[in-house]
Amino acid sequence: MGRRKYSRPRHGSLAYLPRGRAAGILPRVKHWPDGEGVLGFIGYKVGMTMVHYIDNTPGSPTQGSEVAKACTVVAAPPLKVIGISLYRNVDGELVNIGKYWSKEVPEDVKRRNPTFRPEPSIEEINQLKDGVDEVRLVVATQPRLVGAGKTPRIAEIKMGGKPAEALEKAKQLVGKDLRVTDVFKEGQFVDVIAVTKGKGFQGVVKRYGVSILQRKSRKTRRGVGAIGPWNPHYVMYTVPRSGQMGYHRRTEFNKRILRIGDDPAAINPKSGWHRFGLVKTDYLVLEGSVAGTPMRPLVLRAPTKPPKHLEAPEITLLEV
Repeated sequence: MGRRKYSRPRHGSLAYLPRGRAAGILPRVKHWPDGEGVLGFIGYKVGMTMVHYIDNTPGSPTQGSEVAKACTVVAAPPLKVIGISLYRNVDGELVNIGKYWSKEVPEDVKRRNPTFRPEPSIEEINQLKDGVDEVRLVVATQPRLVGAGKTPRIAEIKMGGKPAEALEKAKQLVGKDLRVTDVFKEGQFVDVIAVTKGKGFQGVVKRYGVSILQRKSRKTRRGVGAIGPWNPHYVMYTVPRSGQMGYHRRTEFNKRILRIGDDPAAINPKSGWHRFGLVKTDYLVLEGSVAGTPMRPLVLRAPTKPPKHLEAPEITLLEV
């Protein structure tokens, strides 16, 4: 008998390369879908628990029955709308053509952002509106409301719809607080963009799942058997190597909102949430898990690949 060829799937996925550290704790949104109104929100991860609800998924084997699912609680303090940012499409690339800042920008935003400049005026914005292709709200988080530090984080959230109509809606929101109920509804699906837990510099066994070599192996056991062939004369990118693990920007699609509430007492355990404390603001309950650690900011975005719409299920028990 001839020798059987040994084969198996390679160690470690190449779906996420390079495996580098995220640029910041608040992830950047690389794509905004089409839609109407405000297309995103920023919340803070609280923790996970268990929810019991009546399954209303059409065609599901458990349709109409009570099911238990893991869920994630997200604190959603209101965002402060501090400005409008206008963009024009130039040869397929969005170019910023102007920003309008509210006169009611909080002092801590000005103090902690030295590049803040309150210009141009609303009159100049009106002159630019004919050449606008995309309108975004400039928002500032309020981390003091959840105990997540003092520094507000500034981000841009796209306004959906036709640019002229989106600009008029954006003007009405400037200087006001934007609540999560103004953006999302129960039963809606959202994409969650977050930065994963950081695990530091790790070797190939933990980072890629490479098998540990035999006990009598020369030089090392927790490494790859060879880093490549004679040809090509370089180490290919497909070879597992040591490096950063975790603290990566990741997107999870289509997380269903099971509940949006404004009474924190309904979800707060007596001792508070582990590594978070007590929720004191509006909150969401998302089905399933999301990336990151407690207190980490999450970007909730309107879904880019939305499934069929489902109504919010009837929740029978939310364990706290």
